[in-house]
Amino acid sequence: MKTKLTRGFTLIELMITVAIIGILAAIALPSYTEYVARGRRADAITQLLSAQQWMERLYSESYTYQQNAAPTPVVVATLLAAQAFSQSPRLGEGNAAYTITVAAPDANSYTLTATRTGSATGDRCGNLTLSHTGLKSIAAGTFGSQYATLQAAVAACWR
Repeated sequence: MKTKLTRGFTLIELMITVAIIGILAAIALPSYTEYVARGRRADAITQLLSAQQWMERLYSESYTYQQNAAPTPVVVATLLAAQAFSQSPRLGEGNAAYTITVAAPDANSYTLTATRTGSATGDRCGNLTLSHTGLKSIAAGTFGSQYATLQAAVAACWR
């Protein structure tokens, strides 16, 4: 009498495999998402620092943060929008996750803001800001509820 060999998986084996994959995905996906968001934030911080250096060079040329020293002065917000670091990642290097802007600078001060756009709109850290004094912060009301205070959000997001 010949015995018939069966090949394949039982339903229990298949369900155990699906459960293991589900558990791994539940752990790995949020970790990966946070890892990508941290990378985008790091690039946005780099672009903010580049914009800050640009603003300081502009000030050393014209002694104001409002416009350049050209014969026909151009407003700083317009000049900044034309720079490669006006978005993160830089212009031509991918879809924007953050846009870098300066809102109504006066002669002696400014605040740069990295505003979340596109794929970064759900980032828990909110919109990053950097002032003329080097003060690193987050725009009010834009950071996630997992942070108890603004200081806690700044400490976690600007590292």
